[in-house]
Amino acid sequence: MLFLTLLEQNVNVILHNLMNTPAKICLYKLLLSLICLLQFNQIASANAESENLFHTGLNHYEQEKYNEAIKQLEVAVQIEPQVAEYHHILAKSYGKEAERTNWFRAMSLAKKTLVHLELAAQLDSRNVDILDDLMDYYREAPEFLGGDTKKADKIEHLIEKINAKEP
Repeated sequence: MLFLTLLEQNVNVILHNLMNTPAKICLYKLLLSLICLLQFNQIASANAESENLFHTGLNHYEQEKYNEAIKQLEVAVQIEPQVAEYHHILAKSYGKEAERTNWFRAMSLAKKTLVHLELAAQLDSRNVDILDDLMDYYREAPEFLGGDTKKADKIEHLIEKINAKEP
């Protein structure tokens, strides 16, 4: 990011000195293309890194190595916080780890489970798997950890509507 900021500052100085010449327009287009290419490259590398972390975390989850899954998935979520699937599997990892740890740590993990399930549902509000897991959380968790039967009922009705529209 610092590189792009410095590049933009230098571009502005050069463009100001060229005034409105044809060279300025050509240089402007060239530099704009370069900036776009650099930003796209950063996005592409972030996507590749987060996808790799996600798949590694998913493999750990499937092998019931939930702490390892959590470590990978937390980083994937930091890189790309807008991907519902990352939040969903992270939430499931927190939940599974909460089931097999001490009570004090389980409470902390349960709260994280809810946060990431709700984020996943916000990001992909028509994903039945995510909604089903969130509904189950609301039904099974005690109130002090975010359990709420009214919310669970609303989600159940939403799932029914989604399933009714699917062929």
